This record gives sequence, C-alpha cells and structure tokens, in this order.
Amino acid sequence: MPEFDTSYRVLRRRGELDVRSLDAYRRAGGYAALETAIREQTPEQIIQQVIDAKLRGRGGAGRLTGEKWRIVRNMDDNQKYVICNAYDADPRAWAARSLLERNPHQVIEGIILAAYAVGASEVYLFTRNIYLEGVASVKRALNEALEANLVGRDILGTDFSCTVNVIGADIGFMGGEETVQIALIKGRRGMPEQRPPFPAQYGLWDKPTAVNCIETLANVPVIVRSGAAEFASVGTEMTGGTKVLTVYDYVPDSEPKVIEVPFGATLHEILRHAGYNRPGW
Repeated sequence: MPEFDTSYRVLRRRGELDVRSLDAYRRAGGYAALETAIREQTPEQIIQQVIDAKLRGRGGAGRLTGEKWRIVRNMDDNQKYVICNAYDADPRAWAARSLLERNPHQVIEGIILAAYAVGASEVYLFTRNIYLEGVASVKRALNEALEANLVGRDILGTDFSCTVNVIGADIGFMGGEETVQIALIKGRRGMPEQRPPFPAQYGLWDKPTAVNCIETLANVPVIVRSGAAEFASVGTEMTGGTKVLTVYDYVPDSEPKVIEVPFGATLHEILRHAGYNRPGW
C-alpha cells in the first residue's frame, strides 16, 4: 500500500506544525506562492500552471479548474468575482469544515491567487453558519492577512487589490449549489437557477464569476510553489493531486476520520489509510 501521508497537500496531519496563525503559516512557506505570483508571473501564466497540474474541481463535475478560470479571465468585463464554496452540502462530510479549522491561511492564499488569475477584485467565501470554529478561524486569519497587506488594497505593494467577504447560511443540501449561493449573496431566496448561462460568463450580479470549492482553491498555492509537474506527479493521468475524504466507522455516532488520499486510490487503500485494518478488508 502506498504511504499516503507523504502526499498530503491541504490537510494538516497530527504532529505537524499548527499553521492556523499567520506567523506559523509563513514559517512553513505560506504566502510565498502569492508573492511569487503577483510579483513575477502574469495571470495567464498562473492559469496555465493550474491546467498543466491537472487540477480538477473537487466539488462538482471535475472540470479542469484552469479552463474555467480562462473563461472568466477572457470575458470582456471590468468587474469579476470569485466565490469560494466552503459549504459541505452533506452535513456528514467534513472537508470544508476541516480546512477552515485547520488550514485557513492556505485557503485564503488560494482564494487570492484565484482572484489574481481571473482578474477579480472581490471574493465571497460561502460556508455554513454552524461551523462556528471554522468561521472564527478563517475570520481571524483574514484579519491577520489584512494587517500584513496580503489581502485588501495594493497587496504586497503591487497594484493588485482584492477584498474577501465571509457569508454564512444553513439551508440544507441545496446550499452547496453554486447558483443558490449566488442568489443568497445577492439577498434573494436561495433557489437553484437553470444553466446555461454558467456563472463563469454570467454570475454574481450578472458578472463573470469563478465558483470553486474550498478544497480546489487550497491546492493552488501548492501548484504555484512547487510547480505543475511536481503537483501532477501524485494522482492519475487525468487528475493531479489528492482528494479529502470523510470516513465514518460502523459504530453509531462515532467521530469521523478526515483523510487525504491520491486520486486513483482503491477503496481498500482508503480504508486502510483511515485506520480500518479489520480482517478481510
């Protein structure tokens, strides 16, 4: 069985440095990708890196993330948006919750990189209100990032500016659907809308909008920092990187295990990695 611990990209493992504070995250190499991107790379170069890394959406149809970003980038509009979908539609899935609680700065760095790539100056992070610890964690991280000029006006002394807004709601399963989130951000009733047009062309306030799930965005700093080839070395021929999974025991009301495995892992490997070593598995 492969040693999956070495392929972790977005989750923090037990015993690793706690990176919830800005100082700790920077000591671990955090925000180096953002600084490199906005000082040395064009938005198109970032988009191409993400395509070459074979990063696919972690929460929807599995489309190449960079292709969606390119559509938004190429739209002839002076206002564009990014929405970070941090709403676990299934309340028993803990991917978004875990990333907000354990690795908020990597989420923020990925959000700002996405905004830079598509040309957005405003981002909305949409999550569940019931994630009290996660919401508090990401808001603390945002305040730290704002004070350090990593979010807001003229980021790191450049002419790139981007604000991040945290929006919370709890409307059940359909709260994870992108057009529902757009409607709620606009103050409307949260109901899904027919597509096309898709948000990348006609989204929030009828402007081009890149909607990506939190897990997708948390992978972007890894790609920019380590390179597309290194990122794509884990996963399959079609999909680079890893997937965060929530694994429940057969014992009722037991605490789930949130793990990260490379794409291509078998069910047997997933269960073994989660610690289930029962005979016959």
